Amino acid sequence: MTQVTIVLVALVTACDLGTITVPKTAPTVVVHGVLNPNSTSQVVLVEQTLTGTITIPDTGFDAADPIVSAGGVPVRGALVEITDPAGKVTRAIEDATVPAANGKGAGVYRFPMPGNSLVLGGRYQLHVHTSAGDDVRASTRIPRATVRSVGGLTRTFNRDHDVLSTSWSGVDLHRTYAVRIESPFGPFFLFTDSTHFRTTGELRNLFSNELERVFIPGFRQEMVVAAVDSNFYDYYRTNNDPFTGSGIISRVTGGLGMFGSIVELNTGTISVVADQTEPIESRFRLLTGDPSTATYASQITLYIESKAARDNLPSALSGRYATPNPNSRTDGVVGELLGSSVTLALLGNQLAGDTLEVFTGQLRGDTLVGSYRTHPGAAVFLRSP
Repeated sequence: MTQVTIVLVALVTACDLGTITVPKTAPTVVVHGVLNPNSTSQVVLVEQTLTGTITIPDTGFDAADPIVSAGGVPVRGALVEITDPAGKVTRAIEDATVPAANGKGAGVYRFPMPGNSLVLGGRYQLHVHTSAGDDVRASTRIPRATVRSVGGLTRTFNRDHDVLSTSWSGVDLHRTYAVRIESPFGPFFLFTDSTHFRTTGELRNLFSNELERVFIPGFRQEMVVAAVDSNFYDYYRTNNDPFTGSGIISRVTGGLGMFGSIVELNTGTISVVADQTEPIESRFRLLTGDPSTATYASQITLYIESKAARDNLPSALSGRYATPNPNSRTDGVVGELLGSSVTLALLGNQLAGDTLEVFTGQLRGDTLVGSYRTHPGAAVFLRSP
């Protein structure tokens, strides 16, 4: 048999594999819930595994409808209960059944259990009974922390010079500690057995698509240090194999998922800045603008987030903008600088993918002149000290 014949046989065999019919699998109930003493209520999401029998519309993520908008299949009308350490049973209310929800929140079960009612060190049991007869059970023991702080991490952080260092007291009945820093390109997350965390502004985000830095100048980035239980730790430290479905450690009986607990030990907002040495790195105030653009930015502060590797490539910009009074607010900016040409995305929050408006213009000495994508009127910004 010649080499060409061998290749042809291999190709034919490969085509035959595509004719194999994979049998449909029965859906499995999936639960996700984390008890948090800092939350005003406790929430458990109940859905089912995807089997390919239901078409999922792509509507874009909606926080008020997290399961449906994320492409999941919610489990409606289930009986969802939590039993506390004293034996008291609390029944959840599905968000979609509340008139004010306008039908959103299918599969989102909310317990009237404020965080300050949770017993640190106590064991809580979850029971889910679906209309199809499925019974799912899980339990968690909340870590027992004696020292907790809110806002203790709040500070201004110069990415070029400063060192971020924090420590916390040890916690009983915990599995490990978690450090989470929100970033415009996705959160940075770390499990550690240590009771201290130290980093510089060079820290890279292993969970972002382009390995961006964690700290982005101009942004306000939330940081949390927490103690977590074994269910939380094992679930999030393992990965799912897309072919076999194995890999994730789930301690849920009768289904899949996770029912865990987290106790925030310290929280705060990191206001990131950097040295401003280039002409574009400055604060610009709105000098003149078309009335239709006056509601966007009255002030823009810019930094070169990453310099271009070559002259013919753009440098990455970041920063923040403030809207005019009386509805003044400050949000993030990301963009590019190529020569004197500037493109800025004004964000709705602190996420790079949440763009409200795009400004394009030119840097002319101390003046930034341009216009917005959806409004043709010109906007002129003047550098201010």
